[in-house]
Amino acid sequence: MRVVAWTCDCLAIVYELCQAGGQGFIRRTLQNEDAPEIRETHRWAIPQARDVWAALLTGRAR
Repeated sequence: MRVVAWTCDCLAIVYELCQAGGQGFIRRTLQNEDAPEIRETHRWAIPQARDVWAALLTGRAR
């Protein structure tokens, strides 16, 4: 698994665009004081994952 893009880790929620095995997904980390809470999307083709990443960064993703 390789992280190819990420948001600033100075915020409470960090997003990462990840790639593995020819597929892409987005990892969301909520930085709790106790332990981080990590969630991942399902896998997409890399171009589709990049489109979702762009939508996330511009506020168009839900």
